[in-house]
Amino acid sequence: MLDYTMPILFAALCGVLSESAGVVNIGLDGIMRFGAFFGLLGAFFSHSPWIGLLFGIAIGCLVGALHAFITIRWNGDQTVSGTAINVIAVGLMTYLLEYVFSTTGYSPQLQNYFGAQAYRVHLPFLAKIPLLGAFSNLSFMIWFGFICTVLMHVLLYHTVLGLRIRTCGENPKAATTLGINVFRIRWFAVVAGAALAGIGGATLSISSFSGFSDSMPNGVGFIGLAAMIFGKWTPFGALGAALLFGTGQIVQSIIAVTGIAPKLAPGLTLILPYVLTLAVLAGFVGKSVAPAADGLPYYKEQR
Repeated sequence: MLDYTMPILFAALCGVLSESAGVVNIGLDGIMRFGAFFGLLGAFFSHSPWIGLLFGIAIGCLVGALHAFITIRWNGDQTVSGTAINVIAVGLMTYLLEYVFSTTGYSPQLQNYFGAQAYRVHLPFLAKIPLLGAFSNLSFMIWFGFICTVLMHVLLYHTVLGLRIRTCGENPKAATTLGINVFRIRWFAVVAGAALAGIGGATLSISSFSGFSDSMPNGVGFIGLAAMIFGKWTPFGALGAALLFGTGQIVQSIIAVTGIAPKLAPGLTLILPYVLTLAVLAGFVGKSVAPAADGLPYYKEQR
């Protein structure tokens, strides 16, 4: 369940940071697709999962910078920009998959190069403790996701930079009167958030599935957006929502593998995570309030 949760969490944290500063990023699915492919590419040719992770971060920053340039520098429509990133990612990554690996649909499996345990953190002392023993051999990315959640909470609610980020998302004009550079803060939030989405994509291809699939990330970015909304634009709220959606995905997998519901159509169980997403949004989106200036371009007044 935690393995399924982490990509959703990284996408949700990206949305939390970006939208706290007032910039909507619905291109999370596309950024994760970039991160998944380039993370796989870096790990494949370097034979190191850590190099692959750096590739995922780097491409996330680049795509985030593109989104920031369009929406902050030129005040382009944030929804259109995010949608364009999603569309470009589908076509470009499909082309690069066939061009680089000469395969259609799937890349070579990374387990053949550095093994399935490359990302595992072994904690033998936990193995002897009831219940906690399940945490004795988790992926590094799971622990990293928890750490990022705590760090983002500290950043947003216990630092001056975090206060400035939230001020830019609530009232950018007031922020300007206080001497805050709204453009610079928003650039930081969008690029840093996109780096997290790139990590989420790399987690999918390197840690979770040890390969790149043409369908990846398979809507995980949009589920991350739902987790952000359900979590009320807070890091810990996003974590709780990601855990909920991760549970939905593992339940769907268990049903599909064990045949608990044989009377259902083979593909029907695949929609469970998305049905859960829609149900949560229908029930809670009206109760969650986004930052006041979220999605609104900022025009600095000239004197």
